[in-house]
Amino acid sequence: MNIYLYPQAELLSTWAKDRALFYPDAAVPIQCLRCGGPLRDRLVENALSRALDVHICPACGMDEALRDANGAALPIRDWWAVREDRLEPPSDSADVALVPACGFSHIFTGPQKKFPLSSLEHPVSELAYSRSDYDGRKWWTTWYPCQGERAAGALAEEIDDFQASLLALPEFQTLRSLRRMCRSYAEITSEPTEFNLYGETGLLYVWLRLITRERDYNLYCHFYQKDGGAKVE
Repeated sequence: MNIYLYPQAELLSTWAKDRALFYPDAAVPIQCLRCGGPLRDRLVENALSRALDVHICPACGMDEALRDANGAALPIRDWWAVREDRLEPPSDSADVALVPACGFSHIFTGPQKKFPLSSLEHPVSELAYSRSDYDGRKWWTTWYPCQGERAAGALAEEIDDFQASLLALPEFQTLRSLRRMCRSYAEITSEPTEFNLYGETGLLYVWLRLITRERDYNLYCHFYQKDGGAKVE
């Protein structure tokens, strides 16, 4: 399973198209994907973004450096190309995008029930959730089935594939990279060290709760069955 952080792939596709206009100099002004201002005509006179493998204007390059030093990166969703919807589709439409806005909120307002090992009510469509912490070298994960027994068949395969692919992302290799990713791509909460991301596979809705504090559980992955989940007892 290929998982990516929206709009990472879209911005890279957009930049690939823009970069092709430099031969080596741009014949027409190319807009900076971060601020919308013009890039320098010569590619080498622009800055390489710290957030993505794209070139941005020198002013944005300086702003990124200052923000990075203060731990206040500009969220990718606030880039000009994202706000103005100037994005090319990713090359692989089969990829699973992790987005900062929940597209399946209806499951949280529908039927709820208490599951084994939890005193809280969960959507009845929840199949399982995992709880993981990073010890400085690797991830340690504990699984909690929500229907009395572990999901089987295609559902189990999709859950396992998603979890393995997620933890293989470069953004999940250290707590530092996780923090940087959360500040750039994730939904913020009232707690400055807690964030959310959401995804959708063929069979599942997925909610990621991300916690960037040390000596704490850093990742909760909640998996919900998309079709017929309300019928699970």
